[in-house]
Amino acid sequence: MSDPTAEDACRLTAAALATAAIGARRFTTGLQHFVYEVTLADGRTTVIRMTRPAERAVARNALRLSRQLRPLGVPLPEVLAADVEAEMPWMLLTRLPGVDLWEVVGSLPDASLRAIAGGVAAAQTIAGSTPSAGRYGFAPSPEAAPFASWAEVMVADLDRSRQRIAAAGLFDLREVERLDGIRMKLARDFDALPATPFLHDTTTKNVIVSDAGTLSGIVDVDDLCFGDPRFVAALITVALRANGLREDYATYLMAAAGWADDHVFRFYVAAFLLDFMSEHGQRFNGNERPSSPEARNKLLGLYRQALADL
Repeated sequence: MSDPTAEDACRLTAAALATAAIGARRFTTGLQHFVYEVTLADGRTTVIRMTRPAERAVARNALRLSRQLRPLGVPLPEVLAADVEAEMPWMLLTRLPGVDLWEVVGSLPDASLRAIAGGVAAAQTIAGSTPSAGRYGFAPSPEAAPFASWAEVMVADLDRSRQRIAAAGLFDLREVERLDGIRMKLARDFDALPATPFLHDTTTKNVIVSDAGTLSGIVDVDDLCFGDPRFVAALITVALRANGLREDYATYLMAAAGWADDHVFRFYVAAFLLDFMSEHGQRFNGNERPSSPEARNKLLGLYRQALADL
């Protein structure tokens, strides 16, 4: 089966809403789903998220988590219609007004960034209040979390980077081993962390900001992570740093959530820089960024500085 297209987006939306769809524009972020903004003949816009059949379980989980978290107050878009059992699974969602945070983070005033960070921190608090089974890692439910400790999650994270870097051959594998040595020294710190549920994909790409500079909501919650919620703040820090954007938002999020900036957090920052390095030379769903020597050298420099900060 071929990948979902704009024509599929219009066809499915029109059938679900019994209204003609006159055009569809694909969002260029995201590495797993095929997400389109669909314009209807009556002027409304909606969002349809289509998934390859091989990833049907992800679509099922997204629908279930939306039904679990949205009533608790997590600002997810309303599901207008869905068929995750269709040949090509899909979900039709309200269009949250605004753009991804990364598009405006450099121009928003501090007051807006602090307010957005506060809203995301509140959503993390809600997620953190949901059940945990004392297991760790990325999973759609507490019982399905794959690891017995947070330390094992860190091992798996570095192993994924190691495998990608080895396959692409664009970076020296010794860079991985340098961080792995630090990981081993921090094993007891990792083991002491509880399995807190958190929204791991609330980065600069899935936090939607309105034209007025306010938080519109959060999108693309396919699963949760169980462990240290500062992990997502480290990812945000790296996403901003790697793109040359101001890092104030990550700092405000840490403060709003009451998260500490310590040696464990700085390890996460280095680990995500390594992860960004490992994406070079990989193929995902067509939304991956092109690799260049300049981009790779920039990431390598940032990574080595992060190691020095440890």
